Amino acid sequence: MWLNVTAPTVSSIRRNVKPELTLEFGRIVIYTTSFRVVRTTFERCELVRKIFSNHRVKFLEKNIALDCEYGKDLEERCKRVGEPLSLPVVFIDGHYLGGAEKILDMNESGELQDRLAKIEKLQHPHTCQTCGGFAFVPCPMCHGSKLSVFRNCFTDSFKALKCTWCNENGLQPCSSCSQ
Repeated sequence: MWLNVTAPTVSSIRRNVKPELTLEFGRIVIYTTSFRVVRTTFERCELVRKIFSNHRVKFLEKNIALDCEYGKDLEERCKRVGEPLSLPVVFIDGHYLGGAEKILDMNESGELQDRLAKIEKLQHPHTCQTCGGFAFVPCPMCHGSKLSVFRNCFTDSFKALKCTWCNENGLQPCSSCSQ
């Protein structure tokens, strides 16, 4: 008697993994935005990014303007810890640390440097040559159009379908600097 067991696909595993189950020990995750429409929010995100860059620590920046999955993840995490959703938001070791004001206060008091002692340091910080530091590149399948041209083998007609390789902005994570 043979059991017919199929292995789970990567996409099914990703859908079932909850953010609380992902291990973030020794990691800094910063949720930011690159939208410049609301200037104060953008400036606060830049300030937090510069503070961590000046400490020369390795951090993962999740720009919610480039991928809506980051926004959903942030909303769920903030709801879980009972904090309002306001960018930027910093998590260290998977624990909520705070926003721009809290990070600035901790930086000025020296408390942030103590918290960053166990975080991996960057020896030679550099900007990725592939994506320019944005961590996303245009989709190579649809070239950022978000459409996949499907040709029917039986007729000469083309149908435009949604590209399944990229996100809602026509972007994919950069393979050169993925973490």
